Amino acid sequence: MSPPENPIKIPINITAAAERQSANWDIQNAPKNYVSLVLTQAGSAFFAFASVWLITKTLGSEGYGGIIAIIAASQVAQVLVNWTSVAVVRFGVDEFIETEKIARTFWLRLLILLPNLLLVLLTANFWFPPLADWLKLSADAVWLVFLHFAAIALWIHIQYSLQAVKMPRLQGGLLMIERVLIFSGLLVLSATDRLDAVSAVICYAVAPLTATLAGFWILRKFVFVSFSMDTIFWRKIVVFSLPLIPFTITGYLSGGADAIFISKFLSTQDLGIYSVATQISGIALQLPTLANSLLLPLFVSLQKEGKTNRLQHYFKHTFPTLILFWGLFSTVAALIGYFLIPIVFGEEFAQSTRPLWILLATSVLSLPPLIGYGALSNATSTTYISMFGAAFAALANISFNFLLIPIFGAEGCAWATAIMYLTTTSVFVVLLRRVVEIPVSWLFLAIIPSVGGAISISLTGNPWFSLVVCLSLSILVIYLKNKSFRETLLFLKRFKNIKKTNNNE
Repeated sequence: MSPPENPIKIPINITAAAERQSANWDIQNAPKNYVSLVLTQAGSAFFAFASVWLITKTLGSEGYGGIIAIIAASQVAQVLVNWTSVAVVRFGVDEFIETEKIARTFWLRLLILLPNLLLVLLTANFWFPPLADWLKLSADAVWLVFLHFAAIALWIHIQYSLQAVKMPRLQGGLLMIERVLIFSGLLVLSATDRLDAVSAVICYAVAPLTATLAGFWILRKFVFVSFSMDTIFWRKIVVFSLPLIPFTITGYLSGGADAIFISKFLSTQDLGIYSVATQISGIALQLPTLANSLLLPLFVSLQKEGKTNRLQHYFKHTFPTLILFWGLFSTVAALIGYFLIPIVFGEEFAQSTRPLWILLATSVLSLPPLIGYGALSNATSTTYISMFGAAFAALANISFNFLLIPIFGAEGCAWATAIMYLTTTSVFVVLLRRVVEIPVSWLFLAIIPSVGGAISISLTGNPWFSLVVCLSLSILVIYLKNKSFRETLLFLKRFKNIKKTNNNE
């Protein structure tokens, strides 16, 4: 059925949605939005952590490893359908600013997503058997993979749509509700002695489907309106998204494929143990990922309004400062995890403490794309940079996994991930500066303290010495870059008066 030809009219009356259309709204509400996202993410992390604890206590490391293997297979399928997801935010924000709706972007992306889903399902006989062999999955698990795969694909579409209409707090709330539903389902299954790999994966699929329905209901007034869809808009979406096809594939190989390598070179039990480390590291990385979800709409709005001076200040001072303090936070979190994991999960999982330290401390290498470069690349429609970054990162991750896991085990996998992060950041630095004039500032200096602590834990195995190394190097960097720190503090002090400043501009 062809879409209606009448374009949307910009509303005359100022509504709550209309207030969100300007870059000023993004800036003025950034603290409130981020705090809200952090709080909901803390709740999400708690219930995600509780779900992992419940499964490991009930099924052990090998049972948990089997569940992770099914989810890992689902993630492989995800890379084949989510290549247009970022376009929902990139062009959805544009459409929202112009019309207060996102109908055109929402439905066009859905028209691309659904055939992709069907194509992946129909070609399962080609890609699932070799994948199942690497992950040590039985042929019977294919329907669980499909169920989880479809649920997450639809849920991601709704999440990006909520970002496009600048409703980050609602997105964060729905994510927390999803985690609550997962844990509640697992708890009921455990209490009734019915918790196994199959029922657990069903919980991990039904919860996001429920959140998808709730999110779609919230979005209805932004998508159920008349709109026009010309060939120029189709072309914009396709040109923007095509480089993201190899990006999503190589992006998975540069990070998500760790479960495949652990299963291949080690065992399902090792996968379960290592996955505790990756789950905790992933929960921690949600904090900068949440910031990125706010930055993309902001950068698009700033570009549209020509306020690039704020980008310059952010990348010169605030950006490296955030990276340094994230390294400190991650190292302290790694120290806490070093002692808590054996207590919470049992001595069987003590083997995950050193890989966790490496993953947390070196996650600082992933921060530049997460809290700046990635959002700026998408805002300027230079998605080929993400493609090249993911391609080189995939090559590095695969090569070092093959090289390090047989020698160092799971710890080698963690270092391969760190090298992958460094590769991605380096590619962004080189290519993005050729397109946009942004200062590199003292980015690479800011990553040294936490990486130094991670090297120390690998060499000595002493957590306290590794913490001292990180703290000492951090103090040295702060001393060397004290002017930049003062600029960042001054910016934060002015933040409460940002509305007045914006009005004067």
